[in-house]
Order: sequence, then structure tokens, then C-alpha cells
Amino acid sequence: MPVGEDGFRLPTVDQEEAKNKLEIVSGGGQDEFCRTIIINDEDHTLGNTLKHVIIQNPAVQFCGYTVPHPMEKKIHVRIQSKDVPAMEILRQGLIDLKAQAEDLREMIREEVKRHDEAKIDQDET
Repeated sequence: MPVGEDGFRLPTVDQEEAKNKLEIVSGGGQDEFCRTIIINDEDHTLGNTLKHVIIQNPAVQFCGYTVPHPMEKKIHVRIQSKDVPAMEILRQGLIDLKAQAEDLREMIREEVKRHDEAKIDQDET
């Protein structure tokens, strides 16, 4: 994956791949408030962080994820609530996670800048 000048990976989104990113499981035990969503091309990195963000939502009764097999690059996310649709909870969880990631990125940039400035000051003495 390409890396930008700030050291962070640049997103490369293939529109054809993006169409197949999410799959909604149908069948028994699935309704508007209780869903299993398959997220393709992801692993524990997204699964665990997304679960922790979603579980903080007070409307959520249960949230968990599994990786069906170590050789498969996908996760199954299960969301259950009483009165908020599971897909809306997933959407809000992704929005919240993105905001947290952007905050973390900014904190890292500030610390790198502070470190670089301190190094320049130290080199001058």
C-alpha cells in the first residue's frame, strides 16, 4: 500500500472491490435489530476496534465479531439492540471509529513535530 509524505498509508479504493466490502447475512435469527454483517478484506485489527467502539453505544445489547478461519480475510460482526436498527449502529460505529482515528493521527503529527523541533533545538546547542 502506498505511503504518503506524512508516513501514513494512502487509501486505495477500487470501486469494484468496495461494492463487495459488506455482506448482510440472512436467515434465522436475523432481523432489523439483530444482524450479522460480513466485512470482507478485514481482520482482527478492524474487528476488535470496531467492537469496542460499538459496544459503547448505550442502545447496543450485544456486539461481537469472529474471524471464520485464519486463511479467510473477513470478519463476521454481530450487533443486537432493542430499538435501533443494527445497520444504523454499524454506520455510527464506523463514523465514531473514523473520528477517533483522525484524532489519533493529529496527536501523532503534533508529537512528531514537537520531537523534530526539540531535535533541531538540541542540534543547535
